[in-house]
Amino acid sequence: MSTALQVEDREQRLLRARAALGAAERSAARWGGRIDRTALQPSGSPSGESADDGLGTRLPVPGPLQGLFPRGSLRAGSSVAIEGSASTSLLLSLAAAAAGEDSWCAIAGMPDLGLRSALDAGLDPCRLALAPADGEQRPQVLSALADGVGVLVLGPDLDLAPALWRSLLGRARTADTLVLAAAPPGRADLTLRAATQGWAGLGQGSGRLHRRRLEITSEGRGIAGYRTAEVLLPQVSGMIAEAPQSRESHENARPVRLLRPVRRAG
Repeated sequence: MSTALQVEDREQRLLRARAALGAAERSAARWGGRIDRTALQPSGSPSGESADDGLGTRLPVPGPLQGLFPRGSLRAGSSVAIEGSASTSLLLSLAAAAAGEDSWCAIAGMPDLGLRSALDAGLDPCRLALAPADGEQRPQVLSALADGVGVLVLGPDLDLAPALWRSLLGRARTADTLVLAAAPPGRADLTLRAATQGWAGLGQGSGRLHRRRLEITSEGRGIAGYRTAEVLLPQVSGMIAEAPQSRESHENARPVRLLRPVRRAG
C-alpha cells in the first residue's frame, strides 16, 4: 500500500513539474524569449540590457539617436513610426538595438530584405523571423507576432488597415512588444522623419556612393515640440554614426560683420 502511495505521489510531483515547466515556456515565448539576467549579476553592477525603472521596461537605441528619444531610450510596448528617407536602415538599426542579446525580432512587409542587410545592421539571424504577411491570414499572422516576439518591424510594403493597426498596438502594449513601422496608417507614440542632406563618395562625375547624411526629426509623447539630430548612414556596414559638424555650419556660425552705411555725395 505504501509503495503504491509513493508511486502516486511521485507521478503527481512529475505532473506538477511538467505543468510548471510548460507555464514557464509559454511565458518566455510570450515575452519574445527575453531572459531576465539581472539575478545572475552582482548587485550594483551596471547592465547594458533593458532595465525596468518602475515606469516600464526601457529598451536601448543606437547611440547617435539617443537624443531623439525621451530619456534616451524606448519603452517596451510602445510604437515608433518611420517616415522619409532611409526608412529601412532606420528600422533595422532601431530593431537591432532594442532586441539586444535575448529578444526575438520579426519583420513583415519587407519581401526584398536580405539576411546580409539584417546581419550588417546588427540583428542575429538565429533570433530573426521573416514573415510573408500577405493573404487572408495576414491579421492572424501579425497578431501572433505581436504576442510572441520582443520587436515587431512592419515594413513599407505592408498595406495595413487602420483597424488592424490599432489592434496590433493594443496587443503590443499587453505583451510589451516594441512596434517599429514604416509610415503606418495611424498614429504612433513617436514619429521619426528623415531627410537626406547629401551623399559622400562621388567625385567629378565618377566614384561610388559610400554614405549619406541624414537629418532626423522626432516628435510625439514625452517630447516638447520636436528634436533634431544629424547622422551618417555608411552603406557597407549599415551602422549609424554621428555626423560631424560640417564646414558650412561652422561658416554660418561665424559672427556677421556689420558694414557702416556709406553716405552718398549730394
